[in-house]
Amino acid sequence: MTKSSENSLSVPPSTTPDEVQSTALSTTSSPSREIAPDDSAAFLRYQYQARRRRKRLSALVLTLAFLPFVVTAIFVFFLATPLYMSESRFAIRGGDTQPTTAIGSLISPGSSGLAATGFVDGYAVRDFLQSREAMEKLEQKIDLSGMLSRHGGDFLVRVPPNPSRDRLYQAYQSLITVRYNMIEQIVVVDVQAFTPDDAVQISKALIELSDEFANGMNRRALADALKVAQEEVTRGEQRASEARLAIANWRNQNANVDPTGDVTMLTGLVGQLEAQLASAQTDLAQINAMRDPNNPRRKGAEQLVTSLRKEIEDTRKRLGGGADAVARQLTSYESLKIEQDFADSNLASARQSLNQARVAIMSQQRYVSLIAQPLVDSVPAYPSKLASLGGALLIGLALAFLGSVIGGLARNAFFR
Repeated sequence: MTKSSENSLSVPPSTTPDEVQSTALSTTSSPSREIAPDDSAAFLRYQYQARRRRKRLSALVLTLAFLPFVVTAIFVFFLATPLYMSESRFAIRGGDTQPTTAIGSLISPGSSGLAATGFVDGYAVRDFLQSREAMEKLEQKIDLSGMLSRHGGDFLVRVPPNPSRDRLYQAYQSLITVRYNMIEQIVVVDVQAFTPDDAVQISKALIELSDEFANGMNRRALADALKVAQEEVTRGEQRASEARLAIANWRNQNANVDPTGDVTMLTGLVGQLEAQLASAQTDLAQINAMRDPNNPRRKGAEQLVTSLRKEIEDTRKRLGGGADAVARQLTSYESLKIEQDFADSNLASARQSLNQARVAIMSQQRYVSLIAQPLVDSVPAYPSKLASLGGALLIGLALAFLGSVIGGLARNAFFR
């Protein structure tokens, strides 16, 4: 080899591997040049290191790709505790009659229709079943904490023995799902438990709680409406009783049972006396027309006219004059009578309102109409093996992609 060719192939000690590779490639591409032994060894070392880096990166990418899948497979097939789900469906019925009275309006204030009422009832039951109060009442009905803690469970669903109220409520929220179908106005309750029997038992207890809550939603309004109606009846009865007692006292004081009848009788008597007086005056005028001073009928006719006039005057005084006149008595009596009639009318109206309130209460009662009985599938709802493995595979692919991108960037940054 000539001296010029040796100078062209010599590599300074500070040359980088990429420069060595480019020098080697340029040397091999020219048939007139030959590779020096030192340059060939450096190139082979560079290729060996590059292959090792690619293998390590590939192993890391494969590990990132399959590690979530393997871990998830081990968990769902060997470690996860199966949970069985029970689904029940029911609707809130009742309150179909719209209130038409003032008492009825107190029972369901602000209701604008059956659809709006159904929406309110359904959402109210859903929110109640998701509340801590529902969990406490459920614990009173069944041994909820025992059902959730006696079977152990994996670390995701495990409930310790004798859990605190907060821990029990967390488990309650995670294992019980309540949905409300606004279109069909149906409440759907999904319950997960460690055994099918526990899932069914919890579902039935929740349905009972929903029925009790639906009955009690307007219990206070119904009680208030009935109380108002009953108080009106009580006041009406008291007022009517006082009015009747006042009339009885008046009759005892005035020794008169019915002054209205007395007025009618005296008025008729005055009419009769005036008719008799007119007839007597006619007879007396006929006698005077004869111009016979010795006529024996004259004196009797004159006495009859005088007597009738006196009787008419006395009757009229009895009817409208003096302190004991029937007309004065009639004024006070009619005032008491009007008060009694008004009290009786109010009492009848109050009793009618009470009956209407009772009818409205019966029509406004809410209750649970069960649509689907709580049943449990034979296949556990948790864990969902296919969904879990598919999700883990997607996560692994995403991690592998990120790892390859980061590895490529790092290689270009540090091994250039």
